[in-house]
Amino acid sequence: MNIDTQAHLTTLRGLLEFQRNELRTDLHALQTARAELLGSAPPAEVSDRKDSAAAEQQADLSDSTQERLRTELANCEGALRRLDEERYGDCADCGEPIPWPRLLAQPAAQRCAECQRALERHAAVPPRH
Repeated sequence: MNIDTQAHLTTLRGLLEFQRNELRTDLHALQTARAELLGSAPPAEVSDRKDSAAAEQQADLSDSTQERLRTELANCEGALRRLDEERYGDCADCGEPIPWPRLLAQPAAQRCAECQRALERHAAVPPRH
């Protein structure tokens, strides 16, 4: 890990802890809202097809949002774990230090920008048959 000062680590830990708390709060609020929505749903015979379709669309959106929040939370917790284990700040692919500006912008980053771009390019290319 090649991060210059303890102040940088303290700043990054603070950002990660803040992000973790925000994600937990958002996830809890979404889960609570969904439970309330499901609990207050009208009987099936009262709703029409538009209401049913809207409810299904809202549930799908809620599910995908929960998935995204869970993924971001796992990434944040992983970064905090790496920080505790003194493995934080080095690219998971090339092993080079992740630049301070990238960590400041993306505290949970596991890769340097170049390796992240390569990963995203590879994921975007459909497999050849």
